[in-house]
Amino acid sequence: MSGNKISANALETAGLYLLPMVFLFLFCLYPLLLMARYGITDDNGRLTLRYLSEVIHDRIFREVIIFTLVQAFVSALVTVLLAIPGAYLLARYSFPGRSVIMAATTVPFVLPSLVLAVGFLGLFGAQGLLNGLIYDVNSFLGTGIPELELLYTGRIIVLAHVFFNFPIALRILNSRFSNLDASLENAARSMGAGRVRTFLFVTLPQMKYSLISSFSLVFTYCMLSLGVILVIGGLNHTLEVELFSLFNDLKVHQGSALFIIGSLLVMLATGIYLWSSTREGGGSDVSLGEGVARKGGRRPGAFTFFLILIYLAMVVIVIFGPLMVVIRESLLSGSGGDITFSWYREVISRQVDPVLSISPLNAILNSLLFGSLTMLISVPLAWMTAHLMLRSRFIGKGLLDLMLLFPLGASSVALGYGLVKAYSGGPVELAGTWYLVVLVHSVIAYPLGARAIYSSLKAVPGDLMKAARSIGAGPLEAYFKVKLPLILPGILIASVFSFAISLGELGATLMVSREAYITMPVFLYRVIEGGGRQIGPMNAFAVILMAITFLSFLGIEAVKHLFTRWGVER
Repeated sequence: MSGNKISANALETAGLYLLPMVFLFLFCLYPLLLMARYGITDDNGRLTLRYLSEVIHDRIFREVIIFTLVQAFVSALVTVLLAIPGAYLLARYSFPGRSVIMAATTVPFVLPSLVLAVGFLGLFGAQGLLNGLIYDVNSFLGTGIPELELLYTGRIIVLAHVFFNFPIALRILNSRFSNLDASLENAARSMGAGRVRTFLFVTLPQMKYSLISSFSLVFTYCMLSLGVILVIGGLNHTLEVELFSLFNDLKVHQGSALFIIGSLLVMLATGIYLWSSTREGGGSDVSLGEGVARKGGRRPGAFTFFLILIYLAMVVIVIFGPLMVVIRESLLSGSGGDITFSWYREVISRQVDPVLSISPLNAILNSLLFGSLTMLISVPLAWMTAHLMLRSRFIGKGLLDLMLLFPLGASSVALGYGLVKAYSGGPVELAGTWYLVVLVHSVIAYPLGARAIYSSLKAVPGDLMKAARSIGAGPLEAYFKVKLPLILPGILIASVFSFAISLGELGATLMVSREAYITMPVFLYRVIEGGGRQIGPMNAFAVILMAITFLSFLGIEAVKHLFTRWGVER
């Protein structure tokens, strides 16, 4: 009997293990290994270090590598420093609107990068809102305030990366602040240490692994950034932008060599993140989409409340400023500045874009279709993987954990181009089809979904299933009636994040999509690349992309609320 049980468990594990591993190998690891091979072999397939040597010794490539590392370091440092006070205030104090602030800080993480790029164009451009205000002030007061010249500089890249990655650092640090041992702080205060001294010499040292963890994770994301830099970075090429340029110019060997070097750097940053996140207090148990501000906390005094208001104002300006500019520009007529919805009507009614041979409406429909199909593929895979992650030991668990890191730490440009090279010709012809768009979106989306479902699974008490089985419920009945309702929030979060990631994905999609299968981000990028031929329609299209993303998250919150009420009422 025991042998049959072990055999059944082994078969179940093997079944759950096989499909995700095959999927990851075929559509992630194999294309990336293929691109790495091009970097160390010549046209005849012979091993060579020629291309790696060219990249290392070429001045332009060295400048690209150095700039990538510097901007990622500065972006991560500024992001973490900005997140520390917010995480502390949100963890330690109870005040009206705390949950709203936490929800608001999720906005950048789920927002497609090109929406922010359009907002930055409208905010910091030569004819942007801020320079317009400076001109009005100079004209009215006779002052000589210089115009802002942030666009197409390294500073604007850092600002954009802070915008996007602030929620990640905030949540990791908030989770740690919420669980610190308060006795050490109380002891320091009782010995006469002030608030600042206690924070610097008692609280922060307990945060060291969380600080390293958040810094290294943000650093990794900044290394792999593409969309915003393509639009507002100007001539400041990062590794991803340079890869995009090289592969488009069909310089496959040089691009692949640069990909190898970039991958080694990303692996180092990822290794630091994994090391720090496994140390005591280094990681965060917060799943994406969940709030982390704990209940309770002391009421702030007058001065602390003033600091909270200042911080809140800063968050609102940083997060919602660019988005408000996009909405504003989408509603203003080009001449008199009157409110109009004509740009939206033009986007919806335009038959074919004059450059792209596809209508804006078709790009919207493509994104909705591909997002839905990405959910159908990635969520079942995430569900299988989450159950495997919950099992403490089985043969191949380490390999699965490693494989799950590849989509998160891989160049999306190299992944997309590798898929095209891997499945062009031969027995499986996927290049140029919509299947490849959905597959690459699923590869990128599903590891995050697996972590969301895994967080829900960990929270399920282990004795519930045993109790259900003890009263006669079969394995399937116990699972669907007991466990599934409890992990449903994680499944819903995985579904929405899969849809949102598909909706906003740019790098890999640029490499694999044909004109007929252009998605909303690709369409928007091509419009911006063409000089933003019409500012009004461009902003209206960006607002539609932003609105679809927001509605998907609002929908999931509504469904979660309904399921919660249903569970309580039952």
